[in-house]
Amino acid sequence: MIKSGMDNKGFGLIQMLISLIILGTLGITAYKSYFASGQKNLKEAENVYGNAVPEPVPAQILKTESVHTRKAKELEGRVFINSVVTAEKTYEAVNGKYLYTGWTSSNRELGVSASGNQYFKEFSVEKKAGGGFIVKVRGSGELEGVILTSE
Repeated sequence: MIKSGMDNKGFGLIQMLISLIILGTLGITAYKSYFASGQKNLKEAENVYGNAVPEPVPAQILKTESVHTRKAKELEGRVFINSVVTAEKTYEAVNGKYLYTGWTSSNRELGVSASGNQYFKEFSVEKKAGGGFIVKVRGSGELEGVILTSE
């Protein structure tokens, strides 16, 4: 008994079409549920960090900044603070005292320069009340008026 291959071709095509429809439906559902919860979490994060856009103002008028963009810009300041703190600790280990400075963009004795920074161009090292030091970095450009402090 020889069977013709025609009986199985139709079943394979129908099975493939049903599988594609099921996978497509599941994919669309998963995509929507993933991004819907992501948008909710993003709105909550914007509210926490104060970056939420007021509803009445059209989006084209406002230049909004995402939470992640702001954090990335502030990361430059935190890295800069850490480099100044490291330089101060090294200076203290060699000289037995801390070097305090006013607002400056570089200091030869500490070996620190803000020339490579885009958002934080100045720093200061102030005497701490209980001994030690506090490093402050001041933002410029888009972060004008932002001061980050180490403790």
